[in-house]
Amino acid sequence: MTKQRAIFHLDGAAGLRGGERQLLYLAAALRARGRRSVVYARRGGELAREASRLALEVRTLPFAGEWDLVSATRLAAAARTDGAIVHAHTAHAAGLGALASLAGTPLVAHRRVDFPVSVMSARLKYGRAEKIVCVSKAIAGVMKTAGVPAEKLAVVPDGLPTDKTEETWIGSVGGRFVAATAEEKNKYRQQLSKEFRIDPALTWITNLAALVPHKDHDTLIAAAVIVLLKRPLARFLIAGKGPEEVRLFESIRRMGLVGKVLLIGHRDDPLPLLKAVDIYTQSSWGEGMGSVLIEAAACGAPIAATTAGGIPEVVEDGVTGLLVAPRNPEALAKALIRLIDDKALAADLAAQGLKRIHRFGLKRMADDMEKIYDSLS
Repeated sequence: MTKQRAIFHLDGAAGLRGGERQLLYLAAALRARGRRSVVYARRGGELAREASRLALEVRTLPFAGEWDLVSATRLAAAARTDGAIVHAHTAHAAGLGALASLAGTPLVAHRRVDFPVSVMSARLKYGRAEKIVCVSKAIAGVMKTAGVPAEKLAVVPDGLPTDKTEETWIGSVGGRFVAATAEEKNKYRQQLSKEFRIDPALTWITNLAALVPHKDHDTLIAAAVIVLLKRPLARFLIAGKGPEEVRLFESIRRMGLVGKVLLIGHRDDPLPLLKAVDIYTQSSWGEGMGSVLIEAAACGAPIAATTAGGIPEVVEDGVTGLLVAPRNPEALAKALIRLIDDKALAADLAAQGLKRIHRFGLKRMADDMEKIYDSLS
């Protein structure tokens, strides 16, 4: 039997967002299956710290830009010594991986966003990869448009632990990714109501996303204005951090929404929030897949979102959530009001989302990825 090759997971991001969580889930799932995974991260970064907490093997690189010859040389040398495959999890990491591949190191590149890719990037970065893993069919379409051959593309949706066994792989116990009982939901609402100073009896609508342009919080805030005019007992909790924060807070202040639309910052553990809310909403105009949507569904939250990117591959309109066109505050507000008013519909959408969550399990994701890795061995 051919020995399985080790996987070097490459990600130089300073923070810990959805893509980094997915890297950790994959590395932990592969470890549970007996395959060696090494996380290559930025020294002192959140990814390195979290990987260490999960007892994953961690190595660091300078990550001085996406064409950092020093980092690429060190990576290539280690990959040759260990007979490893380099798996680049971000666009910047794909640049380093492409340089390392010049020394004969097999490269797999992940693509998680649906932004257009230039022909130059497709050739210089992704052209060196033997496989490009897209988290949605929408992204695969973007890559084809950029000139990437279809045979190089594979669609592997993001995942999360969907049973107790998979939770043990990520060092979690107690059914974190499950809907809260009525008692648990009330406990979380009481705790969060004290923190945010909002009435737990009101309707809570939340969004969990980096405060960056393509998440389109302007549309969400505009929709909130409409919702609050018609349903004044609603409250919007926007969790996340990013460069748009100051500008968004100013918009909230200028529109007289302070205390009604709250920017609550980064949540180290967002699950209590997702389990406490009445509705989850995603207002993005660009979204590769939206892994937070499967987290919200797993926590039992009804969803109203846009049709951006790969979202319709996660949320089925009228079955597991309500979908509207991007950049349309009126349509988003209408969907939110519908979920506020029709409790039976909201409960049914949430229940159907829970029934289908197994599609996104870690075993499925690891199975798909190992087939790709082994095809390169």
